[in-house]
Amino acid sequence: MVNSVRTRHVLVTTVAAGLLATSAASCSTEAGQAVGGDHNSPPSSSVSSKGPGDSVGALRDVVACDLITTEERDQIATNFKVINRGPIGGSADSCTQQSEYGPDGGVTISISIRPEQVIEDYVAASTDKITDSEVAGRPAKQITNSGGTCIVTFAAERGRVDVSVATRSVKDSCDIADHLTEIVESRVPEPTT
Repeated sequence: MVNSVRTRHVLVTTVAAGLLATSAASCSTEAGQAVGGDHNSPPSSSVSSKGPGDSVGALRDVVACDLITTEERDQIATNFKVINRGPIGGSADSCTQQSEYGPDGGVTISISIRPEQVIEDYVAASTDKITDSEVAGRPAKQITNSGGTCIVTFAAERGRVDVSVATRSVKDSCDIADHLTEIVESRVPEPTT
């Protein structure tokens, strides 16, 4: 039993580290600036006007940890802890959270705000499967791998937002990523042309 729990802990920790490394490696190096925020407070970074051109520069000010509420996280899993926040791999801000390990393992979610990078800039690993898609009419890509990670990257303002989820299975990760993407999409600026 202890070996099983320990093995699960090592596996999820390894997946979380891989998720962070994939997130960091998926983009070019750019300067960014983190904006503080309380990860338990309701989203304060929502943009009231989502029309194209109405929110110039607003994506840079979005606080990744504020894009989903505690209640929304609790629908996925309980006892999420922020394990990394701030700029990483060219993002203006990012937030990585991990749930406690349960009978089905843990869940790691990461949201990265990339105002200077478009979805075409996403650099996938050679073994990743990439599918062109849309999120509420926005251009998007879904990236999956055999390690249980699913990433949805979608257009926002002049850049993109990446929503990454790692669980024990790619199907579960993509189900969660799709759900989170619907929430996050409604709280970030529309793409500009």
